[in-house]
Amino acid sequence: MTACSRTRSSTVATAAALVCTFLLTLSGAAVTVAPTASAVAPTASAVSLTAAATGRDVSWPQCPKGVGRGYGLPMPPASAGLVVIGLTAGPGFKANPCLLSQTRWAKSRHVYAAAYAMTTFPTGSQLARYRSSGPYRATTYARRLANVGFAQARFNVASLRRAGLASPIVWVDVEPYTPGWTANKAANKAVIDGVVRGYRSAGYRVGFYSIPQMWSKIMGTARYRFPEWRTAGARGQAVAKARCARSYSFQGGGAVLSQWWGPSVDYNTTCPSANTPALLSTYFHKY
Repeated sequence: MTACSRTRSSTVATAAALVCTFLLTLSGAAVTVAPTASAVAPTASAVSLTAAATGRDVSWPQCPKGVGRGYGLPMPPASAGLVVIGLTAGPGFKANPCLLSQTRWAKSRHVYAAAYAMTTFPTGSQLARYRSSGPYRATTYARRLANVGFAQARFNVASLRRAGLASPIVWVDVEPYTPGWTANKAANKAVIDGVVRGYRSAGYRVGFYSIPQMWSKIMGTARYRFPEWRTAGARGQAVAKARCARSYSFQGGGAVLSQWWGPSVDYNTTCPSANTPALLSTYFHKY
């Protein structure tokens, strides 16, 4: 799903893959924040639970070889109940070339579908292009960065709508990548603030994909209290399920999805607090 997991899925081991594996297998202390009732999923005790919905996330690595950087990785099996489809082909302002075909796949299988997008710090040329064309007065560096974040989100919204992908939420992927986020966490947050505004003003909910270690490295102590999609990396399904716990929150939000990796596949399952049809419809569109 992510730059980290997609790098791992490659048959070619890279330095970036090693960095991602290291980051996602750290055992640092979890962040515990009391969520607000209006911003996060209910606790498991507040709903009548059904079986978890399981499936996969897909993006440019599932493109056929020769299409973009596609690896030709498999689409989910017929048993998949959900799919989360990537809008980007790696960094911001670069669309997934297989978004239309992957959306058609979701429609034909009648699965629960949602969208996610890798989010990245702007390059110099992106900053120059978008710094003044957004909802923020470009009077400070932070506001200029926020305008670029806003433009990055709207670029993805345009991709989503062209493909006809129905999704009530866009999951914002916050993780390391190359060339990377800056050491200035306030600057990084300004980009994410703009991204959040871009999606929400276009009518979409926002959730975050990350883990406590990655989030704190990039965003510091920033807390949005939005829904969370948490990964266990290569640690397996049992660890992924455990990360649905409230104590594993990285920005104060409730757990909706948990993820774990196989050699070439990203698996996902809904957390207990999202396991009702009514709540699933908050985060997925049922085709």
